[in-house]
Amino acid sequence: MRMAIRGTPVMDWTGRFDRLVAREALLGAAELEDLGQAAWFTGRDEVSARAWERAHLAFLDAGDLAAAVRCVFWLSFTHHEHGEPVLARTWMGRLLELCARADADPRTDAFQELCLAVARFAQGDVAGSAPLYRRAAELAVAVADGDLDALATMGLGRALVQLGQAEEGFDCLDRVMLLIGSGRVSDRAAGPAFCAVVASLLARGDLERARVWTRDLGDWCDTQRGLEPFRGECTLHRATVMQLGGEWSAAAKAAEQVCRTEKRPETLGNAWYRAAELHRVAGRAAQARDAFRRAAALGTQIQPGLALLHRDAGELDTAWSGLERARASVLGPAERAEVLAAAVLVALDRGRIPAARIAVEELGACAAVFNTLSMRALAAQARGAVALREGKAAEAQTLLRAAWLDWRHLDAPHAAALVRVAIGSAARAAGDEEGAQLEFDAARAVLEPLGAVPDLVRLERLAVTSPPTPADPGLSRREREVLELVARGWSNRRIAEHLFLSDRTVARHVGSILSKLEVPSRSAATAYAYAHGLVAAA
Repeated sequence: MRMAIRGTPVMDWTGRFDRLVAREALLGAAELEDLGQAAWFTGRDEVSARAWERAHLAFLDAGDLAAAVRCVFWLSFTHHEHGEPVLARTWMGRLLELCARADADPRTDAFQELCLAVARFAQGDVAGSAPLYRRAAELAVAVADGDLDALATMGLGRALVQLGQAEEGFDCLDRVMLLIGSGRVSDRAAGPAFCAVVASLLARGDLERARVWTRDLGDWCDTQRGLEPFRGECTLHRATVMQLGGEWSAAAKAAEQVCRTEKRPETLGNAWYRAAELHRVAGRAAQARDAFRRAAALGTQIQPGLALLHRDAGELDTAWSGLERARASVLGPAERAEVLAAAVLVALDRGRIPAARIAVEELGACAAVFNTLSMRALAAQARGAVALREGKAAEAQTLLRAAWLDWRHLDAPHAAALVRVAIGSAARAAGDEEGAQLEFDAARAVLEPLGAVPDLVRLERLAVTSPPTPADPGLSRREREVLELVARGWSNRRIAEHLFLSDRTVARHVGSILSKLEVPSRSAATAYAYAHGLVAAA
């Protein structure tokens, strides 16, 4: 399902703003409203607020109460978007005052119901907001107001999802996207609706829908020249979806762009977390640690990424402690599912099967509520991992195969490859070594092009069919020590600090190791070391 976004003419908000602001003192009510919108799109918030304030007064003077209410609504809505609750409530009070003057006008009634719904939702009364959103949508349909219909339906969808009515809620979010695609929604309303829908889908783990609508959000952003709001969020949503699809290099560039340009702390923190995750999966531990630190400084939840980084380094107790703290926090459904999936892995690495079972049960309950492909895949993958550790190879293979099919349907190559590694382990446990090696080979064929160094290291440990015979490539004692730490994923700086050497000396040792092993990279040296018994298997 694709919307009619491609081919839409580019809207030059910068040019429109420049033309209108040049004659601001002479503008009538409609042009002032237009200026408010152009200023909002280009990030001139003070000009936008001033223009909408003047527009609402001009509309009142002209006797157009509904138009005045519309301007006040956008003032309240914008202050709410910017995290300015006092100003948002002040303008909402003005809106309700104006609505009280109207005599059973469904246009103003729709604005009133929507404002009351937004206020209830913001106060945490999600159940109380749902009927108000529903009534606002009905009134919007009655007066053929596409903007109000989209915003009210968006709010209703988010409320229903939070209330556990996920299927109906997601249907509402789909309807919002179709409304935007129909051309009945202005760009001013399409922006917040688009971004809120995609964010809600990602937060609830509906990656299948999020992938479709993220592409369309990107197309929409590209038609808005001079767009300032949502540009960072839009790019970050793209990066998340690109990482899922295995486009790690493009995702990293997108996340780094947001890190350089974003000003809003929440979006900036999320961008640093995404950058950290992309460094982590590629084995760039030092860069990942720095990015996680930056995200944490901005108040962003940095689990399970940081815990998985500790897992890659063999620091399992530290990883578990971080995950336990995260599980005690209030997390969104997708975040909690990811934390629980990581907890299963770390618990099994620590040999704590009962702890893994507890995390699996909670993950399964989360998947049952939202019933999305990614949630189902995470739950089946986790159950399969526990079954495998409990010696139930046949049950594990069935669960893992189901997870692999879901990840493949989502076109998520990295996640699917990790499941194939687990399927290979299950085949080996069932006595099928040939089948195990075929699964390992299939996983390797995906992980190597991705550059998933930590996962390749774990795979090479598993793929060894017999105790390796230590070859003697002529490494010195110090080079063997350095190679051991390289195989753990440590950076040159960290190795230098651990061995009390200079960075330059460590770099020289690493170069000598690569030359003696006749391999091109640190990841290749790590794989060689495990395959030939040069380092101890973890």
